Amino acid sequence: MKKLVFSLALFCLILPNISKAQSNETVNRLMEVMQISESMSGMVDMMKQNPAFSSSVPADFWDEFKAEITSDELIAEVAEVYKKYYTEEEMLQLIEFYSSPIGKKTLEITPQLSGETMQIGQRYGMQVFQKLMEKSGTE
Repeated sequence: MKKLVFSLALFCLILPNISKAQSNETVNRLMEVMQISESMSGMVDMMKQNPAFSSSVPADFWDEFKAEITSDELIAEVAEVYKKYYTEEEMLQLIEFYSSPIGKKTLEITPQLSGETMQIGQRYGMQVFQKLMEKSGTE
């Protein structure tokens, strides 16, 4: 009986670690499939091309910045955020999606979509702001 209780207790202690290992493996695979490192590298390249950044920052800075921003340590922190909001099953579904042709296309065009929609949002926000400022000035 003592052996059974001990075995059961040991199993209960080990099970969360097995689950955690599977979850870590899954989220690491998700980071790989989502090309998180490449996305961050692309973000740095976009920043480097922005005149607001490029004129005030030395050229050699960007290589070091890119190395830091694509580090395993940072990607591990990003992975923890994904683990916080997605279950193991959901991460597996995301891996399946991002491995599909439409998922790959989504990853490929997301920077352009984000950039263009951000410009629309900024333009629209300024129009609304100006309209409301004019309205408040006439009352």
